[in-house]
Amino acid sequence: MRALPLVLLVACVPVGGFDAGVMVPVDAGASSDAGVDAGQPPGWKLVDFAGTGTAGLMDGPIAVAQFNQPTALAIDEAGQLFVADTGNRVIRKIDLNGEVTTISQPVFVEPQGIAVDSRGIVYVSDTREQCVKSLDTTGRVRSFSGTCAMGRMGFMRCYDSSPGTVGPGDIAGPMGLVADSDAGIVYIADMEHQLVRFASTRSSLLGTLAGRADTFSFVDGPCGKNYCCGSQFNSTIPDCRAQNTALFRGPSAVALNEAGDVLVADKNNCAIRRIATPTAMQCRVSTIFGANCTPGAPLATSLNQPLGLAAGPNDTVFVSDSLNQRVVLIDPSLPMSNRLQELPGKGTLATPWGIAVANDGSGRVFVVDSGNNRIRVLLPP
Repeated sequence: MRALPLVLLVACVPVGGFDAGVMVPVDAGASSDAGVDAGQPPGWKLVDFAGTGTAGLMDGPIAVAQFNQPTALAIDEAGQLFVADTGNRVIRKIDLNGEVTTISQPVFVEPQGIAVDSRGIVYVSDTREQCVKSLDTTGRVRSFSGTCAMGRMGFMRCYDSSPGTVGPGDIAGPMGLVADSDAGIVYIADMEHQLVRFASTRSSLLGTLAGRADTFSFVDGPCGKNYCCGSQFNSTIPDCRAQNTALFRGPSAVALNEAGDVLVADKNNCAIRRIATPTAMQCRVSTIFGANCTPGAPLATSLNQPLGLAAGPNDTVFVSDSLNQRVVLIDPSLPMSNRLQELPGKGTLATPWGIAVANDGSGRVFVVDSGNNRIRVLLPP
């Protein structure tokens, strides 16, 4: 069974590109239970885990440590937590003894995505710097993918300087990350380019898994792992495969489920998408939940700009439903109108963001309570 690497993130409004209009997937239509709030599964509890609630930068035991608008969360194979402490521009670690330490200098501009691989390398989306950086076990920070030039982006063009290599303008507004250590790949929510990207941890390769850089919309369908994008899809470029037809509008977070599928929080479509068989040359995007963003839609059938997601057991998905100020559980085995269940916390969470499922079998779900400067945990029944 594949371990469940975690991470998340997100925000921003898509920029540039042509909006092809909304094409809602067949199984993602609104349900008939208008006006009904989401049901809540019994037995779940939300408790504080780390942080005092006061913004600050203080290491120490989880009860006294302080954070400043944290956004993203990841868990390593040992069960240690890594937090993108965005307001402090640093990365924090919470070890198994409940001790919080700062493991980087404040060298990030806006860290809003985080992942960790089996070697202990931490990957960080520095969103405003337009790149992903790596942090090794000695605390050294390096550029991993992207320009790392704040404000620089290359919209309406292929973001690889040549097929298969990292080049100028290749990422814009990166958010959520997830590391697949077995494959040696980090998946990137390239939000402002409307793409899900993949970068090799073993070479300098950067490619596109799904989405079109020149179009943002809501369309399910084929995708393909390739090293080109936009208008450069043709047979003259090596490794340039069939054109992606699946479209996103602000992909903000990514996660891997037990089957190896890539899950995507499609923020500005208010939807959760699945990329099946991402290792194949021809993959497919489908919608697990969501049917476009509808103001005033009933909470039982609608998300509002999800910022984070994590894969749970039995194909379930935990989602930080940010503008609804809650965490929800989505069960794809149920009919669409019953898939969303609200977990405890609405009314106390403030902009929930990164989310991760513990890998110790406990079923705990860690949530970044960004607006309250805390890390909280949902305890299962």
